Amino acid sequence: MKAKEDSIKSVGLSLLYEPDEPTDPVVDIVLVHGIGGHPIRSWKSNGHTRIPTTPSSTLHFGSSMRRKLRKNPPTTLLRRSNSEPLLVQEQSSLSRAKSHVRKNSLKSTSRLKLSDFASAEAIDKSEKSRPDVFWPLDLLPATCPTARVFTWGYHTLMVGKKPLRLQSDIFAHASELLLELATARSTLGVGARPIIFVAHSTGGIVVKEALRLSEAEREGPVKEILLSTSGVVFLGCPHRATDHSTLGDAIKSMASITFRVDSHDLVLQHLSGADSIEAELGRQAFVRIWNDYNFKVKTFQESIIPSYRFLELRAEATIRRLASFLGDPRENAETISALHSDMCKFGSYDDPGYRSLSNALARLVGNEEDRRHRLNSKETECLAALVRPHVAFSETHPATSYPGTCLWLYDLQEFHSWHHRSDSNKNKILWIKGESGCGKTILLRSLRRRLERQWGATGSTFIWSSAEGYDTNSTFFPGSSRQQHEVNPANAYRSVLAQLYLQDPQLRRALLNLYNQPRDNPLMLDDALVVSFFADDYIAKKVETPTRRTFLFVDIADDASLAYVEELVCRLSQLAQNSDFSICVASAYYPELEEANAINIVMHLRNSDDILRYVNLNLVAEWEERNRTVMRIGQKAEGVFLWAEIVVNILNAAISEGASQELIEYTLEEVPGDLHGLYEWMLATLNEREKAESLMLFQWVILAAEPMRLNDLFVAVRLTEAAPYASFDEFGPFMALRVGAPLSMRELRQLRNSEITSDTPYQFHRWLRARSIGLLELKSDNRQAVVNEPLGLQRVQPIHSSVRTFFLSGRGFACLSDGSAAAPSDFSTEDFIDVSHYSLLRACLTYLNMRDFEHLGHTMQAVPIAAQETHFWQQNVFDQRNLVMSSYPFLQYAVDNMLFHMLSPRFFRYFLPQHELLLALSANRFRLWRRWTSLLGTSDPLGILVRNSGPAATAAALLSPVFGARYRLERVFRKLVRMSAKASGTAGGPLSPISPIVPATPRTPGSATSDKLFWTPRTPQFRLPPTISLPIPPKRGPAKSPVKGPLRSPLHAGIYERLDMGVSLGLAV
Repeated sequence: MKAKEDSIKSVGLSLLYEPDEPTDPVVDIVLVHGIGGHPIRSWKSNGHTRIPTTPSSTLHFGSSMRRKLRKNPPTTLLRRSNSEPLLVQEQSSLSRAKSHVRKNSLKSTSRLKLSDFASAEAIDKSEKSRPDVFWPLDLLPATCPTARVFTWGYHTLMVGKKPLRLQSDIFAHASELLLELATARSTLGVGARPIIFVAHSTGGIVVKEALRLSEAEREGPVKEILLSTSGVVFLGCPHRATDHSTLGDAIKSMASITFRVDSHDLVLQHLSGADSIEAELGRQAFVRIWNDYNFKVKTFQESIIPSYRFLELRAEATIRRLASFLGDPRENAETISALHSDMCKFGSYDDPGYRSLSNALARLVGNEEDRRHRLNSKETECLAALVRPHVAFSETHPATSYPGTCLWLYDLQEFHSWHHRSDSNKNKILWIKGESGCGKTILLRSLRRRLERQWGATGSTFIWSSAEGYDTNSTFFPGSSRQQHEVNPANAYRSVLAQLYLQDPQLRRALLNLYNQPRDNPLMLDDALVVSFFADDYIAKKVETPTRRTFLFVDIADDASLAYVEELVCRLSQLAQNSDFSICVASAYYPELEEANAINIVMHLRNSDDILRYVNLNLVAEWEERNRTVMRIGQKAEGVFLWAEIVVNILNAAISEGASQELIEYTLEEVPGDLHGLYEWMLATLNEREKAESLMLFQWVILAAEPMRLNDLFVAVRLTEAAPYASFDEFGPFMALRVGAPLSMRELRQLRNSEITSDTPYQFHRWLRARSIGLLELKSDNRQAVVNEPLGLQRVQPIHSSVRTFFLSGRGFACLSDGSAAAPSDFSTEDFIDVSHYSLLRACLTYLNMRDFEHLGHTMQAVPIAAQETHFWQQNVFDQRNLVMSSYPFLQYAVDNMLFHMLSPRFFRYFLPQHELLLALSANRFRLWRRWTSLLGTSDPLGILVRNSGPAATAAALLSPVFGARYRLERVFRKLVRMSAKASGTAGGPLSPISPIVPATPRTPGSATSDKLFWTPRTPQFRLPPTISLPIPPKRGPAKSPVKGPLRSPLHAGIYERLDMGVSLGLAV
């Protein structure tokens, strides 16, 4: 819908164009003219043809010299600056302008030839046949059809040719623009719609002052003007001083052109703000606001210097041209071949000036359209291929900062230079380093919340990514550095690209091209491809997004290797250099690692005041020398907030039990100063029985495939053998497959770990807190408060990632197994972890063998023949399966993660015992096989492997072809399918539920009464063959694990004999 030209107000905000329904306008374009201008005539082309050599603008008398050569008009009526008389009608500005052009042309161009005047006369005649063009109404709607266009006008009163004193200056008009625009947008309910300002001449001062006033507001419709500003286009506006003139000189020169008043007029200087300090404040504020809010800015300069006879006039033209340049590469300044007053008037679409301006506006509008972009089906498929769901452990430790802490960061000059993107640091990353437990993640989340409150209303984007992994070499060479619970190092790159995918149209197009290329898995972009694309393609080019500010937070795990941290920080630094992103990284402290393009903040050297504040407010001691104890805790903490928090809890518990000041001070001196040493000191307080229970508990929590629910862990602990090392000495790795006789839930509580007398989740939680000495906690799945979810459904996890690192380094397991007669003294860390997985796998198989699940997989059901019933039947089976697994704690975990625990030990991963696995799963008429596959929902070997190799599967990395276990498992599963199908056809009746599961002999695979197989090694312990002794990359930790010992010598030949026995069952080794 277009407005009529005669309905446009000369003062105030007027709507020129609005898209017809149902199109919702994408942006609001607001045009602001300079002082002395008009909301129509300033932008309206009257058919003039610009001739560079014709001083057509000499009618804008810009100096005292031109004023002396001009005769004053006879009238002195009160008029508006836009040539509209308030008392009587005067001669039109167009006819008066033409008369002055002719007269002044003769005076200032004495060297022009007669042919030049003839040519000018011909052009002057042709102008009469050309229509007037008001381009904001006649041209812009076709160029930007989704934009709503406004023009805003204001006037300045004149008496004759002199401006009237005691009237509003240009800064008062800026306040009027701000309030009127805020009121209009609030009334229409579009306060958050993006705004693009187009300003001519001193109208640029009006816009900059309006943005400065908007920034001063805390909230409300006025504040939303700045928050919604998407871009500003300046057409010959004064921005800065030049080598030979001040900013005020440029303002006066431009105001004299649009106002048609001598530039030396004192009233003009006051009204235009040329002699005001606010002009300089507005210039400085605009640069800061531009850096902070990161809206787009485009400048256009006049390029024609008229051939005036007087050098003063030519110098003023040069000053105007140079002052209209901000001096920042981001503005991408262009020139318009026109004089100052004509550079905002365009006669057609083909006008070169309009083409340049319309391209700039179209880009700004297009950016906002991209922000509204809805993904189509192909783009959604590409995003699904990029986002790989992975099992991530829940966030550990509080996600919120302690009241009054983390405030020191916002007082640092380094932070302000990063936050406000000052010239020297606007493309640097903010790198927060610190020792484990000093509070880096909490500080990072506190910073994110603070910035979200400040910048959320602007439509800014906040991206969070957690980076874990040992080395990106594992991305290109799977299995090269397999660690326990190693998170794929490519996940950080996937997370960043996936979150940028929604806002970066160039990234979407590039990833779509990558997705359309042929590859092995058409539904997934593999890790090597993603990492290569991020490193070689994406960050190597200029990154531009329509979002005003993009904040990227990357939390790198403390146990990540030095090489991984160095590589990731280097790539993020390159991304910061090639984009406007504000990137903040938190990682462990590596003194030897430096990055030139980073602002470094070492956290454990700066948060001592936070630690003292916490200790002072939470230590319950009341003796006179309490402050000395507080200071001593702060000194020993050495910047590690978690250490201070744990020690304060220990001391408070002792004080509540009546401990004296001397005992507290003695305990404080006895406590080790490092975090891992503190954990070891705490575990040493347990007795032998408690250590054995604690070891069993931490085996599940640390080595589980996913964070376990409290109810699942309750059952798992009862199923786990208390002393697995004795079984390992007797049976070796095959201890995992020796399930034994089936039990019931009642018998399980009586026979296994009878010392754990807990019967309710609350009681078990109390037992868990006691055996973990406070190193484990509960976390809600929905990231809400713990009280909002039933206790048994909450996840058990370490209080901090350093606890997991403490155990995976071997130091924690060694501390709990120290003194145990069953634990070999020369076990390495990897040996402990392998034996633990054997024990956990045996617990999963034992649970599947429970008599309570006798109905599962007992009879084979056929799919209905009717096609219309197939879908409903499959959905019914799916619902029944979920109902069964949700009814029994730990059953879902055992079914989903059995292969994870089976392939985590090195021996099973590289040399899967196919024969022993076949015997265990086929015993008792394939009881375990049928129960497991019925709960999985498929007995197809390929379907089972595909399910466990999916993006969210815990065993996906272990089924990598580099290990070979996938192909061996497929052979075992295919053999089981054939054998179970044959056995089901000859089975006479149901199996007795109390029949124990024992491996059948090779001669009678399905026999339930065959003799047991025992493995009797010649050596006292199981040893790995040297052929699979992989170099284990060292893990970073505060202390070396006391668990030592080389990898084992070759196994007894009997193991290989049993591997070869698979041939007799039709298995190829």
